[in-house]
Amino acid sequence: MKKCYTIFLLIFLSVLFVPLAYIYMIFLILKELINKKYETIKYVKDNKYLLFISISCLISIICSKYILISSFFGMMIFVCILTISYVSINCDNIDKEKLLMIIYITALITYVIGVFQMIDPMYVMPKKWIDAEEFDLKKRMFSTFFNPNVFGFYINIIIITICVNLGRSKNKRLNIIEKITFVSSIICLFFTFSRTSWVSLVLSFLCLGILFDKKYLFFVIIVLIFIFGTDTVLGVNRADIAKIPEDTSFLYRIELWKTSIRIIKDNLLTGIGFGTFFKYTTSYSSIITKYIEHCHNVYLQIFMETGIIGFTTFLITLVSIVKRVLKEYFLDKSNKFSILVMLILCMTLIHGVVDSVSLTPQIMLILSCFIGLAISEYKSYNLKLKRVDIDV
Repeated sequence: MKKCYTIFLLIFLSVLFVPLAYIYMIFLILKELINKKYETIKYVKDNKYLLFISISCLISIICSKYILISSFFGMMIFVCILTISYVSINCDNIDKEKLLMIIYITALITYVIGVFQMIDPMYVMPKKWIDAEEFDLKKRMFSTFFNPNVFGFYINIIIITICVNLGRSKNKRLNIIEKITFVSSIICLFFTFSRTSWVSLVLSFLCLGILFDKKYLFFVIIVLIFIFGTDTVLGVNRADIAKIPEDTSFLYRIELWKTSIRIIKDNLLTGIGFGTFFKYTTSYSSIITKYIEHCHNVYLQIFMETGIIGFTTFLITLVSIVKRVLKEYFLDKSNKFSILVMLILCMTLIHGVVDSVSLTPQIMLILSCFIGLAISEYKSYNLKLKRVDIDV
């Protein structure tokens, strides 16, 4: 039970105080090593996918031209890999209702912070967050996150979690918190004005609704009516497709993608290392003159930073995850956890086409906690099935 509260705290910190979350995770690993307990390290070694990812990341760091920068960002990736391992082996008996309560309350805290940002007269939005010539927006909600797009991605995870679990618990308090969080999530998602988050949420529900469970088409309608309807009524027009070709942020993304492809061609095998994109942009593009952290495409970002070695590892791992989740779903369609995993995976992959949000330190750690929970859940569920077979 003590380990479960450790995981609750890790989830809480990863959302509200991400630097502390990384420090806390490092502390937990060091504590294990001091006590001569090597379960977390051993799991990484025994899990071929985590091991191959670790090796490909290490190769990318060693071969990077800017090894210090790459080592710093690479260290965060290794912490995330260890987080997956730690969570997966320490939450076998986790109280799922308490876990959901922690997730929802943490989300509500971020929403309160976001609301205060929106009403704060001193808050000035960075100019790069909006094309002022196309959209008359003074503020975008981002709460405790790096920017509104990152916050929007996080809200999508919360909305998906609620939609899968809605009404399944007999705990009245949890059901009330769940409904409050759902309404708050939809409202706050709108005020991020993150089109990528809006579209990726709708498309993930649409895909799952068409392919697996028509119930999720209902949530497509809810999101479309509220977010896109409110956008039209308020005259913001962020959802107006006709404005996209004229939006400088979209044109800038295209230039980033072209630049990334040029960099990939010159660093094909091992990539440029982590967090070093800004060191190459001015050499490969005359248009990109300001500091930029990423290339707004998760697939190009992975290929560019880790080369063929890392990108191949990523694809093999992704295919393996998809196959495993589909297998678990078809073994027992009543197990909603597989739907949750598919929705979050689908949303992440769609979102990654035009943004690299899932590779930001905060989202990486949040997703690592989720992956660890997913591994643990599947292990526990399969053990229960085996016990049932034995009893029968």
